[in-house]
Amino acid sequence: MREVFGDVRLRWGRQGNEWCAVLVLERDMDAAANALLATFVERVCKLGQRPEFAWADQIKKNSAGTFREAAQRAQDRQEWFAAFGSDLCLSNGTMQSTDFDMTGGQQKFLLKLREASIFLSSSRKDAERLLREALFGPWLYETSRKASEVENSHSMGLDPSTLLQGAFTADEPAGIKDKRGVRGAIWLAFEAMPFFPCVYDGRLRTAGFTEQRGEDGKWRRYFEWGVWTEPLTMSSLRILLLQSREQWTRERGILERFRSERVNLNKDYYSMAAADLVRK
Repeated sequence: MREVFGDVRLRWGRQGNEWCAVLVLERDMDAAANALLATFVERVCKLGQRPEFAWADQIKKNSAGTFREAAQRAQDRQEWFAAFGSDLCLSNGTMQSTDFDMTGGQQKFLLKLREASIFLSSSRKDAERLLREALFGPWLYETSRKASEVENSHSMGLDPSTLLQGAFTADEPAGIKDKRGVRGAIWLAFEAMPFFPCVYDGRLRTAGFTEQRGEDGKWRRYFEWGVWTEPLTMSSLRILLLQSREQWTRERGILERFRSERVNLNKDYYSMAAADLVRK
């Protein structure tokens, strides 16, 4: 991307009542939007089957040895394995998984990422369609267009508006084929996982997540993020995301802070709740 656009920075800008991500490019381009889309499509098609998603179907329940061996084989993907979990943090001798892994039951985290990667890389036309919607909108929440797309249509817990809860659907959610979602946006969200590594601190902790005890005495886990208007480089962004949320003050450039609760739906199955404004 640097070869095409030069230095790329990220900030947030107001569009109506919403904050939208804005990329600030070093080089002015008449067709920057099309060039950006083409760069994303080229990347996803070029990468093809991703080794970081192919070593197992699921992160959790694997042994630490399996995790270490897979990380050693994928030397150029170390930031991904740091985002998956830590071989120091085990549950009954097996791996625990990043808080972004909200899969349960028949859903398997790495398998779903692998299937999505294969689907996008196998069709430049489909990749362009889905990534165009994600980057430039409008988000249409269309149903899956083909059988191979059905299994990649759900949001894997990231988009609460697509959540299918059995108590509120006529059929069992697993059997519903008319799933809706913004598949390109979900893919781009998971592509950002290396910005949120896991560490061992007596137990597994994922960068970006905080915990707070509610009035009922129960602990709740939240994913928190802020918005800023000064363009940040990738290096600056990494530093910002690893800071404690108490450091995210207006003096440091964080204008507003939001959070989404990670809600337990059924055993290992989780979803992000709708976002709340923490501080203006």
